Amino acid sequence: MTGTQEIQITAEPQLDNRSCLFRVDRSLYLGTLYTSDRDFAREHAPLIHAVFEVDENIQGVQVRHGELLVTLRQPPEDWRPLARAIGAAIRAHLQANQPVIAEDAPEHLQGSDLLRWKAQQVIDTQLNPALAAHGGFVEIARNEGNDLFITMGGGCQGCGSAVATLRQGVEVALREAVPELGAIHDVTDHAAGLNPYM
Repeated sequence: MTGTQEIQITAEPQLDNRSCLFRVDRSLYLGTLYTSDRDFAREHAPLIHAVFEVDENIQGVQVRHGELLVTLRQPPEDWRPLARAIGAAIRAHLQANQPVIAEDAPEHLQGSDLLRWKAQQVIDTQLNPALAAHGGFVEIARNEGNDLFITMGGGCQGCGSAVATLRQGVEVALREAVPELGAIHDVTDHAAGLNPYM
């Protein structure tokens, strides 16, 4: 990548208005990594550190493939000025050919960020491949300490079997792999599901 290439970035504030999804026109990281730890980001995730530097209200940043999900402590009155500043920070970092995330970054995660990373590995390698057969998927919306808040999408959103899928499938797999997890909450708006698998 050269510094003269134009980097396309779009910003999409999410329904909760505390998060905004930034899509970048190139791959950033193979896998998923979230952190709320600014010291960790400074040492092991330079792109996330650049985003944290934009505003003290930024609570956490997740990088997955060509996307960054930025979550705030408090929702802004208007995302546009902050989104422009975050987009500019991402663009400047990439144009300077700075590293995005250290290869060994997950090995340095601690506390609730490590717990979330372990749960994400289960979702990516076990749950979503199985749910894809029914046109569905699960995602981590957020974590609070050891508690996990997940959303179900695709065929799982609004499906009559969603509760059973969560309790007998998703929760069992997560607790088996990550026994230190606390409560697991479904925060999906199931009433908005358009294509449930029956």
